[in-house]
Order: sequence, then C-alpha cells, then structure tokens
Amino acid sequence: MAKHDPKVRKITLKPQIDSDIAEDMVDNRKVKLFQTLLKKPKKSEIHLHSLKLFYEACLLLSGKYSADFIRDTKHTIHVDKNVRELIIDDKVYPVSQKKSMLSKLEPSRKNKIKIEFQERLVIENKDDIAFDHHGKEIDLSYSNTQKIIEKYPRKILSEDDDSIKKPEITVDAAINKLISKLKKPTDKGIKSLDEKIEFSDILEVYVPIYEARLIGPKKKIKILRIDAVRKKIL
Repeated sequence: MAKHDPKVRKITLKPQIDSDIAEDMVDNRKVKLFQTLLKKPKKSEIHLHSLKLFYEACLLLSGKYSADFIRDTKHTIHVDKNVRELIIDDKVYPVSQKKSMLSKLEPSRKNKIKIEFQERLVIENKDDIAFDHHGKEIDLSYSNTQKIIEKYPRKILSEDDDSIKKPEITVDAAINKLISKLKKPTDKGIKSLDEKIEFSDILEVYVPIYEARLIGPKKKIKILRIDAVRKKIL
C-alpha cells in the first residue's frame, strides 16, 4: 500500500479574551462549581488561588484513501418462466427450479438464475480526525480560523516550556487511527487490491486555555478551564 509521508505543521491560535475577562468568567461560575445538592457556598468562601494561560496541543489530520480492486460476487437474474438456461460467453447457467405450491398460486412468477462473476471497483474516501491534548477524539472546529492564527507561533511556543502542553498521542498513532477511519471493512472475495493513502494536512494546533485553581470551603480544590478562543468554560 502506497503511503504519502506527511509533514507536521505547528500553528498557534490567538486568545480572544484577556486574563481580566477570564477572571470574571471564573467569578461568575465558581459558586456553581462547588455547589452540591445539600449546600450552596457563598462567593466569599471561594478564593482564586491562581489563573494561568496554557497552550494545549491538539492534532488535526485529514487524508484520502483510494483503492482499486477486483472481487468475486453473485447476482440473481430473473428470467421468463420458459427459460431453462442462460448462456454467456459459452458458459451455461441453469435456472434454479424449485417446484412448490407457490408456483401454482403464481403462474406468472419468473425463474431465477444465479450468476457468479467478478467486479472491478474503484473507491475513494476522504475524511479528517482530531485529538485533544490527551489523545481523545474531538470535534476541533473554529470559525474565522485565519483571523485567530498567530503569525509567529515559534516565539510563543518557546517562551515558557511550563505553559506548553505537547500532545500525549504520537503522530504515528494518530495516523493509524485516521487510516482505520478512512478504510472501510475489506470485502470478502477480493482477488487483487491496489491501495493508496495520501495525507493532506497534519496540524499540531496549540489552543490557548486559561486554567483557574480555586480553593473552596474546607480547603477543597477545584480546577476551572476556559477555552480562550471560543470564550467558553470547558
């Protein structure tokens, strides 16, 4: 199977909110975060210990699978009730005759002939797949992508290693999952098969995430995460 060796391109998305807005979002949500069925804490009982901006890597892959193959197949042809054989290229196919009471009830019922032959098929499947920082499959879609991409991603990614979270899933593992998604279950009776897989893009997308560490009643700790591009709490 021919496989195109892809290159990985790194891109970084711009935060669409600053730390002040993120802090307001945390303040509005913190009570609900610590609330239970029996007790609702006061805002004053919950303190923001820290608010940090991280860049978490997601992997986005797209590709195309092409296959050209020959397979064995069977088809049933309906013929007039008087037909006893079908002759194709000097090969004789007899009628499947089953005498039963049904044939007497349906005098106009046609005879059947089963023919075995080979088919040549050409298929092409295109698809994409995305994984979050932990390697879980996700829907990674953003609107106006060109406007939210940083022009100089290397500068951001090299500033502070502690704030950069690289993907936990390897590129090879992600590629294998995409291949499994692109390839359909192999048909039985395949005689010859020519396969090709091409990868359009492999992107390592660094998404800005605000992570708030909160301390509530009885020193209980909760973590609140905010997608700084979508402006939503995760």
